[in-house]
Parts: sequence; structure tokens; C-alpha cells
Amino acid sequence: MRDSDWKIIYELHQNPSITKVSGLLYKSQSAITKRLQSMEEELQCRIVERTPQGVTFTKEGEFLFQMAEKYLQLENETQEGLRKLREEHKETILLGSAYTYTKYSLYDVLNPFTAAHPNISIRVINKQSNYLYEMLMEGKLDAAFIRSDYTAGVYHELVDHTAAYCVTKDPVDMDQLPAMDQVAYQTNQKTIGQIADWWTERFGTELPAPSEDAGYIEFAFRSIAEGNKYLLCFLPDNFVNEYHLTLTPLFTKDRKQISRNSWFIYKKEKNRRAVVDELIRYVEKNVKIRR
Repeated sequence: MRDSDWKIIYELHQNPSITKVSGLLYKSQSAITKRLQSMEEELQCRIVERTPQGVTFTKEGEFLFQMAEKYLQLENETQEGLRKLREEHKETILLGSAYTYTKYSLYDVLNPFTAAHPNISIRVINKQSNYLYEMLMEGKLDAAFIRSDYTAGVYHELVDHTAAYCVTKDPVDMDQLPAMDQVAYQTNQKTIGQIADWWTERFGTELPAPSEDAGYIEFAFRSIAEGNKYLLCFLPDNFVNEYHLTLTPLFTKDRKQISRNSWFIYKKEKNRRAVVDELIRYVEKNVKIRR
């Protein structure tokens, strides 16, 4: 008996049709029939009787079904037990990640690392970059991917640049922004500072208070799609413009596009865990932007 034979017997008892079982197990009907014949020859008994309505199990077949239930249950318990043992031996990295970095970049960045290190589990904590920096300094994170320059007192590797845009429903004359309603979203203070500096240079006034705080940036996009409003933000190259909004790049007076750095940061520690060192080496080799 092959391991797969028990699955055939079990499924055939649940669905007494060779056609249905062949579909469930991704095998041809002839392959299922041949395996049944081989089992019957090996065990020297009839397992099923073929009828126009399907198959019916003989007494011997019913006994084999009971054994199949036990076998498959034991197989499942064995696999689950092994999975739990593997999980117990996994080491966990606490990794902070800014919300937009998580959405647009993190898992593409991490997938090769996690595939190469099945013994390492990564727990991702999503927060604003300033909070992630504070958590790292307090020893609550092993490392973090952040937006903006929260790099004092930590090792930091440049991993991304994101450009600044004015987001509107339709194309607008940028000179008209002060007369329009601004939508804000949750972001860090350094990002807000960059936007405020651009505004002051462009219009000679302080950045006005927003007329609406949308919370997460996705809600801000939805709000922009509804009316005559604008959003000032940073967007990655792979941004998916699902609301078909107008994206107008922000430039300084000398025509330099406003951009924001993204960093991989970690503390200066002598006794850092080996698994964290593994992640650091991976980022330095595969993710870091060479300047």
C-alpha cells in the first residue's frame, strides 16, 4: 500500500464516484481505477463494487476506510507535531516598518530572506517612523525600515527614495492651492516638515491647517477622489493609482524634486543576536542603495 492509497480510499468513501475523486486528487480516472485494482490484488480482497450509481464499499472496504481514517489522522498529527517543534526552535526578529514601506516594499524585500532562512520568524510592527525610531532606541525592536531621517545614534542604510507629489482629482493650477481644502493623513513630523518647507518656499506663508484629517493615507486618496481638495505626500515608484488621481511632482525653486529617504536602521550593540546580524548582512548586500 502506498501512502496515497489511503487518501484514495478515504475520499472514495466520502464521495462514492471515481469521477469526483479523480478531480479532488488531481488524478485521472484510469489512474484511480488502476490503483484500486492494485490494492485489491495486493490485499487479496474486493474493496468496492462498481455500480451505475458509483461504487459501494464491501465489508473489507469498510474496514480499510476505518484504517484510512486512522492513518490520515496520524499523518496530520505527525505533521502538526513536527510543525510545532519547528516553530519552537525558530528565532524571532522584531522588525519595525513604516506603514507605506510595508504596503509597497517590505514583503518583496523580505521574501528572499525568509525563504533562505526557514528557521527565522519575522514579526512586523507597523507604526509611524518616529515611533519606530523610539522603539528601537528603547530596545523594543531589533531593526526597522523607516521613512525620513530618523538616524541619530543608530546605524542606517539607505534603502529607498520616494518623491513628493500634490495629489488632486483633476489637474490644477498649483498657484490655486492656497484657495483649496487640504486633506492630511497620519505621518511623521520630519515628513510634515519637508512639506511645510516646500510650501513656505513656494507660497511665502506657513503651511495652512488641513480642513480634513483622513487618518490613513488610503482614506485620504478616497477623499481626494470625491472633490476639489489636495493632498501633499510622498509616493513610491510602484504606487498603484487605483482612483486615477492627478499626481503633480513638487519641485524647489531651482527645479529639484522634493524627495524623502527611507532607511534600514539598527542599534550599535556588541551582543546582537546572530539572526539579526543575518538580516543586517542581507540588507547591506541586497537592499541597500549604493551611493
